[in-house]
Amino acid sequence: MDSTKNSSPRHILVANAKGGCGKTTVATNLAAAYANNGQRVALWDYDPQASTQYWAEIRHRREEACEPIEALASFKGPRLRETLSFSRRASEGCDVIIIDAPSLTTTNAQFESLVRMSDVIVVPVMTSSIDIRASKRFITDLLTHRVYRARPRPIGVVGNRIGAPSANYAKLEQFLACSGITAISQFRNTPVYTEAADQGIGVVEMLDNRAARREYRAWHALTSWIDEQTPRQSSVASARPRAAGRKTQPQAQQFVDTHKNNV
Repeated sequence: MDSTKNSSPRHILVANAKGGCGKTTVATNLAAAYANNGQRVALWDYDPQASTQYWAEIRHRREEACEPIEALASFKGPRLRETLSFSRRASEGCDVIIIDAPSLTTTNAQFESLVRMSDVIVVPVMTSSIDIRASKRFITDLLTHRVYRARPRPIGVVGNRIGAPSANYAKLEQFLACSGITAISQFRNTPVYTEAADQGIGVVEMLDNRAARREYRAWHALTSWIDEQTPRQSSVASARPRAAGRKTQPQAQQFVDTHKNNV
């Protein structure tokens, strides 16, 4: 592995024009996964609903120590250019920047700006016929957008709140295969995600929770795919010195070890 430190962070855009598909769930759990892998992580919340920012505030108030994540309420800026400039200055030194995008169409100026800065795009999709239809339209519009076509970057789809095998999701996978897009992971429809959100943590940080452990493989698949698509510095080189007395939680350490062994 190359231990040279990259001069700029990777920007991971979590986006879909369809509301309620789980963008915040994916963004916050990605942030927790990378933070527990020794990466310095920033979360940019561009959604006025501020769910990601609320999660980060809960995390900050936790009595039990967990890996720090820098969260910015990027939606509060009066002007897009000024907001972006502030976010970049505030996130200097970070290894990974995860952007929680609002539910915007691909023709929106803010969405175009977020795509332009991204290195990889993750699209959460639920399996209802309405969600599948809207997501297919969003992906088609994204692939044909002038900003994307000027500099194509990897797009990966994750299934969210997946229950029983779905004919709708199978159709989505067929569409993605024809479009050359990877269907990376499927996250189960389980209350563990709500429990994690209520505590300001990710599922990889939950202790002694069988449902959380069942999700590890899917999150490892997603972070590994992102790492393969984008330049990545060594986890050892980028890891922060831990605070005295802080210990990685067992399940989080398991995720870290698995992640490192598969880089």
